[in-house]
Amino acid sequence: MGGQTSRMVREIVEDSMYIVRQTNRATYQESVAARLEVESKIQQLRKLRRDKIESAEEEQTRVELFKQLEGAATHKKMLDEQTAGFTKQFELPKELQSIADKHVEELKKAQEKQANGGSDSVA
Repeated sequence: MGGQTSRMVREIVEDSMYIVRQTNRATYQESVAARLEVESKIQQLRKLRRDKIESAEEEQTRVELFKQLEGAATHKKMLDEQTAGFTKQFELPKELQSIADKHVEELKKAQEKQANGGSDSVA
C-alpha cells in the first residue's frame, strides 16, 4: 500500500503543479494584456495632453494677434485724428475757399486760352 499512496500523492502533486502552472500562465498573459492596455491608454493620454497644450498655445497666439491688431487699429485711428487735425490747420474758411476756387477757375481758363492760340487774349 505504501507504493500506491506515494503514487497517489505524486499524481496529486503533479496535478496541483499543472493547475498552478496553467493559472500562472493565464495570470501572466492577463497581466501582459493589461499592461499593454495601460501603456496604450497612457500613450493616448499623453497625446491628448500634447494636443491640449498645443491648442492652448495656438489659442494664446490668436489672442495675442488679435490684441496686436486691436492695438494697431487704435494707433491708426489716433494717427488719422492727428492727420485730420494737421490738415485742418491749412484749410481756408468757407468764404475764402469760394474766392480761391474762383481764382483757380480763372487761372485754368487763362491757361486754356493761351494754349488755344493766344490771339483771343485781352490785355
